[in-house]
Amino acid sequence: MIIFWLAVLGATIVAAIMVGLALLFGRRTKASPRALAFWALRLWVFAFILNLLILYLAEPAITGPYWGGQWLIWPLLLTGVFALFGGGVDRARVAINDFTHRINTGTFSTTFTPRGQQRGRRQSPFRVVDQNAPVATTSVPASPLVGAAAIALALIVVIVVNSLITIGTTWFDGNAKALANIPTIVKEPSSTPLPPTDVNHIVLVTQGVASYLGQQVLASNGQNLGSIYHTNPDEYTLQSVKGHLYWIAPLVYNNVWANVGRWETPGYVQVDAEDPNTPPQLKTGYHLRYLPDAILNQDLIRHVYLSGYTNGDLADPTLEVNDDGTPYFTISLMQPTRGFSGEVVKQVLLVDPQSGAITPYALDKVPPWVDRIIPAAAVDDYLTWWGKYESAPWLNPSGAGQQKPATDTPELVYNQVDLPVWLEPMTSNNGSDNSSTGVMLFDTRDMTGRFYPLNGLGATNNVESTFQDNPNNIRNYMVGAVQLYQIYNEPTWVATFVQKNDYGGSFQAVGIVDARHLNGANVIMASTKSEALAQYAQWLADNNVQGSAPTPTGKPVTITGRVTRINAATERGTTVYSMLLDGQSHIFKAGLALSPELPLVQPGDTVTVTYLDTQETVVTLTAFNDTSIHIGGAATPAVTATP
Repeated sequence: MIIFWLAVLGATIVAAIMVGLALLFGRRTKASPRALAFWALRLWVFAFILNLLILYLAEPAITGPYWGGQWLIWPLLLTGVFALFGGGVDRARVAINDFTHRINTGTFSTTFTPRGQQRGRRQSPFRVVDQNAPVATTSVPASPLVGAAAIALALIVVIVVNSLITIGTTWFDGNAKALANIPTIVKEPSSTPLPPTDVNHIVLVTQGVASYLGQQVLASNGQNLGSIYHTNPDEYTLQSVKGHLYWIAPLVYNNVWANVGRWETPGYVQVDAEDPNTPPQLKTGYHLRYLPDAILNQDLIRHVYLSGYTNGDLADPTLEVNDDGTPYFTISLMQPTRGFSGEVVKQVLLVDPQSGAITPYALDKVPPWVDRIIPAAAVDDYLTWWGKYESAPWLNPSGAGQQKPATDTPELVYNQVDLPVWLEPMTSNNGSDNSSTGVMLFDTRDMTGRFYPLNGLGATNNVESTFQDNPNNIRNYMVGAVQLYQIYNEPTWVATFVQKNDYGGSFQAVGIVDARHLNGANVIMASTKSEALAQYAQWLADNNVQGSAPTPTGKPVTITGRVTRINAATERGTTVYSMLLDGQSHIFKAGLALSPELPLVQPGDTVTVTYLDTQETVVTLTAFNDTSIHIGGAATPAVTATP
């Protein structure tokens, strides 16, 4: 394994430093070559064992300053402590016992030098008298001094040298501009709108709702998988699979004891991110052996690290599935560009969790089904540097000309189902500013972003509180998540209202509000997306809010047609009918409460339906009539037989 050779190299470097210090400080009381060699060997063995533990448990990135050797500061510090006590366990015990003996017997005493002491023989006014002087505690007399020097050297590197490296690579205008220019940011003209959102693929299921639904499916398949496995809420990853958005999370062990003896999990959970009424799916039949937080060498990051990928930070392990449903983990290997900071993705590692095979890719060679390459945390750093230094000097106490990300973490947004971006509203440097200076869309697969200078959009925590406190939220549902979309040519915040529970939350309603008119009274809150969009279209029309192109009217549309297909399903405890009409491109949906005729409809019937124009593929009916069904009229008298 690579860590063995790294431990050998590190121990040799540490031992060489210690021997150099011993030769420097041992010029007056030289140790014999044999004694020095055995002393150095003991230190080497100690440093080697320490290095193995550090490399295996901490997995330090061998990159950055000192040719990646900054991780050796800890072994140098601890080996210095070891040398301070003579470089051996027995010698450390003798030193400690001697110190304890001095304290217990009170042999620390002071003797004043007589007034008549001769010149040249003046002694210290404080002298330690030890009636039981111990034998020599080390074969290298300078070992304690060498240990103290090694400790001091390690502290100097950490406190002084590292600080100088940080100052030299991140302070002052030149370094600040270099950090700001790590990504390529394109500023769009002020008249450029955000890219339009396909409303058929709006995310309505939050990560918390996905976690709740995913835990339910473990208990519903009859195999009692929940007694051994679970899904971590923060490991659900939003992704596009065959043109549809899902939350996907691997099955992981409930605890260490569940891992022992079971060296694989059977698969993953897939939750529909677009429709909260679609049952989650348990995808089994796989053999996932390498997972986050597994024990020993089955831990995903440790497996990759031990396989030779030590030259960078292994960031953002994410489970993604290809179009065939086969799971893979993607890991971004990142290296700093400015001393200890300015990390960029150098490679993308595709890890097969079943076989453990690792395939490295350059950024421009990553398979197209992989949605995320640039980690969200890195994007937050890039936008922070860009906002602070792109249009302002490094030393800028007033904050003039500076911007900052409005949230702690950018949001993954799919305006088009196969084109994800990191979305981050930017605000001024003023901490009380609740509106945007613009919106950044950062590509998830390369180092480019586009800044749309859309001033005045509602941003920060003000958005969530607007949804939370809107007058329609009479049951005080919590806001699970908010996302910014471009709907009907207008920047629009969409929220999911949830009921919190122990496993996350359950979906309750959809909220929509115009980002330019952020007010609780303007919030549209409805039980379904189609209803919310229809009401939102109507609100835009009523308030004369128009984008750069015509918006849907939100007005009722009535058509008559022949039913070609119809099917019933249960959604949130209610029977809902979906039908297709000959010559129409919509899927029409209607609840049983809309008309008692719905259970009687057959393909071939002629129906008249009314719906609101929202330009969606799926629309909800507001009126329904099956003209092929004739009910009513006078009853025909029964004929009475005569005798």
